[in-house]
Amino acid sequence: MRKKSHVSLGRYLAYDMDCAELFRHRKAFILGNVLPDCKPSFVTTKHEFEETAAAVFGAIERLVLLDEKYEENDRAFCRDLGQVIHYLADYFTYPHNAHFKGNLKDHCMYEKQLKNQLGAYIRGGYQAEAFPQLAEVHTPGSLCQYIRKMHEEYCRLPASVELDCQYIITVCYQVAAMVMELSYQQRRMRYPVGVMV
Repeated sequence: MRKKSHVSLGRYLAYDMDCAELFRHRKAFILGNVLPDCKPSFVTTKHEFEETAAAVFGAIERLVLLDEKYEENDRAFCRDLGQVIHYLADYFTYPHNAHFKGNLKDHCMYEKQLKNQLGAYIRGGYQAEAFPQLAEVHTPGSLCQYIRKMHEEYCRLPASVELDCQYIITVCYQVAAMVMELSYQQRRMRYPVGVMV
């Protein structure tokens, strides 16, 4: 996806999700959504599922289990969640998958179409939360299984910009919501209300 698409997606999630912490640190979250395209590794590491999923799944686990770097730094948490969302969005972008057979020009043309269509989806009020909630997700591992399952399902379907928009918005919304919820549960277990330390 193009940087402008990542910014649009990040802004949509920060403003549309009912999450005060994400909204409060929306600039860090939106920055995280474009950061992977600004790193030198962008040239050497493809943003494809097969190449980066293990690192993304590790990042999800650190976010959910509140790695010590997130203990007192909600801004870093939101920035790194944005980076996870960046990779997820790319996983559901046709040119970032092994079954894409086009060249660089085709890749760029497709992403231009996606930028326009994704913007229209977001402005049109596409409701990712209308999709079923992830009731079976209670751990970072089950959340990663959900992502893997959705990517396998996506790869079996005929490619289209419309399909990409649906999967990008739905999966990114669901994953962001579950990471926030699971990390909140972790925080409550770690620091129960009413317990003096």
